[in-house]
Amino acid sequence: MTLWASSAPAQGLLPETVGGWTASGAAPIVSAGQLERIAGDRAELLREYGLTSAEQRQYTRGQETASITLYRMVDPSAAYGVFTFFRDPQMQPLDLGDSVSFAAAGPDRAIFVVGNLALLASAADQRPPDAALIEMGATLLPRADSRPYPSITRYLPRDGVVAGTERFVLGPNSGAVALPARLAILPGSERYILGPRALREALPWVPPTGDDWMGFSKSAEAVAARYRENPTGSREITLLVTNYPTQQIAADQFANLNKWMALNAEPDQAGGRVAVFGTRSGALLALVFGAESREIANSLLSQIRYGSTVTWNEPTHALTDPSFPTMIVGVFEGTGLIMLMAVAAGIGFGGVRLLVKFILPGRVFDRAAQVEILQLGLGSKPIDSRDFY
Repeated sequence: MTLWASSAPAQGLLPETVGGWTASGAAPIVSAGQLERIAGDRAELLREYGLTSAEQRQYTRGQETASITLYRMVDPSAAYGVFTFFRDPQMQPLDLGDSVSFAAAGPDRAIFVVGNLALLASAADQRPPDAALIEMGATLLPRADSRPYPSITRYLPRDGVVAGTERFVLGPNSGAVALPARLAILPGSERYILGPRALREALPWVPPTGDDWMGFSKSAEAVAARYRENPTGSREITLLVTNYPTQQIAADQFANLNKWMALNAEPDQAGGRVAVFGTRSGALLALVFGAESREIANSLLSQIRYGSTVTWNEPTHALTDPSFPTMIVGVFEGTGLIMLMAVAAGIGFGGVRLLVKFILPGRVFDRAAQVEILQLGLGSKPIDSRDFY
């Protein structure tokens, strides 16, 4: 009996060979219900994002060995979410060509995304080289989902000045002036969130609750990122941006946040609850955790503005009214065409009648003897059937 028996499709996606590496065995397909066998404690998180199946293969090249795990997600957004949670802060961004949308790697691990496929390559000593991963991505691209990735990350501020820290030099004898404090995003700290479990991992200091306090059951999506004051600073704050299908849902969720935390209250006035500064802009809800004051939180919140764009990709036509002389000429042309059609129809009708009388004389027309006329006798002149021809 196969260890990883599954009802999922038997056709795997991982190739037999890639970049000089050869698979040492088959790749059993693992269903979402059996995911603990290869994902361990990450299985629940993967199921929350929408995993359909997974597979894992061992590869060898000479004395080197490596393991590649492929998670097939429901769409590219789910695959991107898995990438943000599986990426370690120590990993560096990796360029794996046009086939791979997101990639990060360390000495012994690499994670990359191709459409709706999230792949994890690991080895005991040295991970497979970039060339092998590039070939793997190009092999998988034709079988991956080509729908777009989430765009909510564009709302994350990349750099902000802390309010109230600006200093202006008034003269040469004004003394040293401190540079304004900046809140810079920590590279690799972004987390794309689609459910309560992922939210608890992104915000571990928030007391656990069985309630879906961010409203993921209402088709919400969120992104969280950590910020630090100046590159060498030790104080960090977390920004959570949530996007809702409608502005009304966002307003309802924002109004209910006080049930779980102290919204827009200074930390010393939170009464033991989690202090958070927040604002709503349209269908966006932004929350800042860990800020010591409202001014620091506003340096991020003030940069978040909801905006929607409507695109139209259907063919368009430029409609313009013709000039008056063009309309007059068109009227005469149309009238002349109608007259020509009337003359042609009359000639055609008469010509057909004459042709029939010539070919079949007395058979179709001129049949006075075969026509019976019923008369009412209202007039003095008798009806002659020949008058009808």
